[in-house]
Amino acid sequence: MFKICKAKDGQPTAPGQVKIKKKSRVPGVMITQYVEVLPNGMTTPDFTRKPIALTIQEGKMAFFRAIVTGNPTPTVTWVRNNGEIDDRYKSVFDTISGEHQLQMPNVCADQADTYKCYARNEFGKALVTVTLNVIEIGYKKSKAMKESRTAIRELPEDFKKNLRST
Repeated sequence: MFKICKAKDGQPTAPGQVKIKKKSRVPGVMITQYVEVLPNGMTTPDFTRKPIALTIQEGKMAFFRAIVTGNPTPTVTWVRNNGEIDDRYKSVFDTISGEHQLQMPNVCADQADTYKCYARNEFGKALVTVTLNVIEIGYKKSKAMKESRTAIRELPEDFKKNLRST
C-alpha cells in the first residue's frame, strides 16, 4: 500500500522527509505522504469528492468542485497545465458544504485545458487532474447568419420575374 520513493534532484526535501505514495479510496487521486509515521490523529490530505471533467459551451459558467479531508486542514490550490489562473477565475470555499470550487464565468475557448487541484498540509499532498473542454460557437456560422439577416432582400417583383424566366 505504501511506496517509498527518493526525491528527485530537482525536488528538495527537508532533512528526514520522505515521499510515500499512498492509495486513495477515490480513483484517480494521487497522495504523497511526507513523513514515514503520521502523528496520532493526523492525516494526509485526500479527496472525498474529486472534480469531474466538463464539456461546456463557450460563454456559459463552468466550475469544478472538490471536497477534501485531512488533519490539519489542507489548503487547496488550482493550477492550469497550459496557462495561468488569472482574474477570470474565482476560487471559492463553501463553508456549509465544505466544497472548494474553481469558478469560470463566461468561459472562453482559450480556457480549455487540463487543470490540477492540489490539497496540501504539513504531512502530505493530494493531487487530482480534471479536463475542461469548451465547445466553440462557430464564428463563420454566426457571421453568416448576421449577414443573411441584414442582407438586402430581393423585391417580390424581382422574385416573380425570376420564376417566369425559368
